[in-house]
Amino acid sequence: ASMLIFNVSMYVKLEEEFKAQPTRVLFVDSSSKRKTMVERPPPRPPEPQKMHNMENIDARETKNNGNVENKGNILENTSCDQEINIDFFGSDIKGTSAENFGECCSLCQQNRLCGAFSFVVADKSCWLKRPDAALRPSNKDGVNSGKIVERLPKPPAPAPKSLSDPGKLPSGGFIPVLIITYNRPRYLRRTLESILKAIPEEQSSAFPIIVSQQGNHKGVSNVIKEFQNKIRKHLRFEYKDNGKRQKGYEAANWLAYYKMTSHYGFAIKSTFDLDSRYKHLIVMEDDLDVAPDFFEFFTMASGVLDSDETLYCASAWNDNGMAPLVKDNRALKRTEVFPGLGWMISKNLWDEIERDNTWPLAFWDEAMREPQIRKGRSCLYPEVNRVYTFGSQGNSQAGGTWWRQFLEPILLNGDPVPWLEIEARQAARGKQAYDAELRESILKAQSSNLQQAKESIEGHTSLVVFNGVKEFQKMAKQLQILHEYKEGRPRAGYCGVVEFWSPGGGRIILAHTDTVNWAKTSSRDKGCDTVSKLK
Repeated sequence: ASMLIFNVSMYVKLEEEFKAQPTRVLFVDSSSKRKTMVERPPPRPPEPQKMHNMENIDARETKNNGNVENKGNILENTSCDQEINIDFFGSDIKGTSAENFGECCSLCQQNRLCGAFSFVVADKSCWLKRPDAALRPSNKDGVNSGKIVERLPKPPAPAPKSLSDPGKLPSGGFIPVLIITYNRPRYLRRTLESILKAIPEEQSSAFPIIVSQQGNHKGVSNVIKEFQNKIRKHLRFEYKDNGKRQKGYEAANWLAYYKMTSHYGFAIKSTFDLDSRYKHLIVMEDDLDVAPDFFEFFTMASGVLDSDETLYCASAWNDNGMAPLVKDNRALKRTEVFPGLGWMISKNLWDEIERDNTWPLAFWDEAMREPQIRKGRSCLYPEVNRVYTFGSQGNSQAGGTWWRQFLEPILLNGDPVPWLEIEARQAARGKQAYDAELRESILKAQSSNLQQAKESIEGHTSLVVFNGVKEFQKMAKQLQILHEYKEGRPRAGYCGVVEFWSPGGGRIILAHTDTVNWAKTSSRDKGCDTVSKLK
């Protein structure tokens, strides 16, 4: 979908000025680089601050110093932002011809993937590009580039059903939201504000907020007190070291992970014990923003978890949810690698964990990926993230290069999906149907090398095959997706397959050799669980 790039300094002002308005917009926070996709429309909003100084286009034209004249190609009332003698590099969708800048703008408007374009005056060529191309401007005489400001009018979509509709209450009537916190008061406040903004006002009692605090950090305690009228329960956790350690992790520098895992176990158990009507629980840390349809997604997911025994959790997080790699905000996926970061656990699963005594001493998220808890089941998650982590400081490896490459570019959905409607529920189809579709996709895809896959365009599906962990990790780094393997499976992977989109809008299926062989040779009734643990 087409998007407009804004500096976040305009966000608050535009949020007020646009409130009743529809164009699809990507807001980019200049400090955190957080990206959020939202709907915004006509009438045309006030002219935003440009990435380049475009206050006086005519003045820019008179300073061409003999270069190619651009004036005849500038339209005063165009619906595209204009950059004179600027070329947007890469992310091409296709090249075509146009009489002038305005016509090139119209062609971009008519292509749902296009969010930016470059018009070459000399040969009247028009290069349609995905929105991220606008992030890579370069000076080039005789080239005018633009970004979509106003999308051509589209028919109004039917009003989505809300959580206030009769019969649309969460399963069991309540889904508590558990926030785990320790020593980050500013993070906690932002998370609480985001959650409260997303909860439908008519259903605030259906999503009681539970905050579990480790220790007695004064700032954290003050934030909790500030929101005390909105918080159902304030839990307090104090770590008691029993001296037990997991083999290989006895050193003192691992102690934080023992504390964290003990805190999670305490908080989950305590929350379920608060009210027998709590059948599902959303678990969050104190560094997450949530999408506007976050609660509707989890309301839908709670019903799916109850009805599908091949699923053991739902998450609002896609490990490969970086802006260039995702586009379908209605798509639901399955993964065998627990994603975490805003996830749902059922009371049934927690009872199972307690009965089997499988909650670990440390590294609780890794334990959720291991066979003793997963038991061959999968986790449901959306292609486009419903949470965004802004916490670059903490116990994990979130900082530095990892943060900049895999967390900072995550795209948070801003265009609500009516998850509770029948069409959305069907997207959460059962394992048998999901496996059948995966098999069909593999068989129909065109075998490609990495370069061909990266250059693929909309309507094209590329199949890239790998034959082991080392080859996958090498390919993943070149494709700029997460290269980690967990319990013999790639993150965001299902049945040895990782799916995402190329910059040009083509679908890429990165699949293990065993999975391709399964698709080609197994009978249709054999699901992908017949594929052994990948090496």
